[in-house]
Amino acid sequence: MNDHQILEQAEARPAARGFVPSLVSIMKSGRALITLRLAEIGLHPGQDHMLMALPEDGPPVLVSELADTLGVRSSTASKMLDRLEFAGLVRRSNGPSDRRHTIVHLTPKGNEVRKQVEELWAEVEFYILRGVSDEEAEAMCQATERLDALMSERLRRLR
Repeated sequence: MNDHQILEQAEARPAARGFVPSLVSIMKSGRALITLRLAEIGLHPGQDHMLMALPEDGPPVLVSELADTLGVRSSTASKMLDRLEFAGLVRRSNGPSDRRHTIVHLTPKGNEVRKQVEELWAEVEFYILRGVSDEEAEAMCQATERLDALMSERLRRLR
């Protein structure tokens, strides 16, 4: 079944049409909330994901692998890393076995800010889910993880 056939099937399911507007609204609201909180620790949107994609006190990561993890082009990842490197949060260098590869790792300051991002994300999650039962929160987390996996897989096929 190709993407065109899938879209035709979607037209036959009008009950599902309210999902996308809700999803877009949730994404916008969630990102706005996180953006406000990121500003408190001196980060811009997207930099939180970049920092969280790098292992805490871990080995360096190839920029191309980091880009794949984030679902962006290597050139986009490099631009994002420029700001983080300027802020002293990451360090880039040539790969040890192949100087054509660029590797990146967190600096000690980057590790500290990464921990702040972890705390920030946990606080935002608590804020969003406040008043929701543990069972409902677990169900929401499972559903969003499944949706994330589905969307990532489908987006990979389109690229």
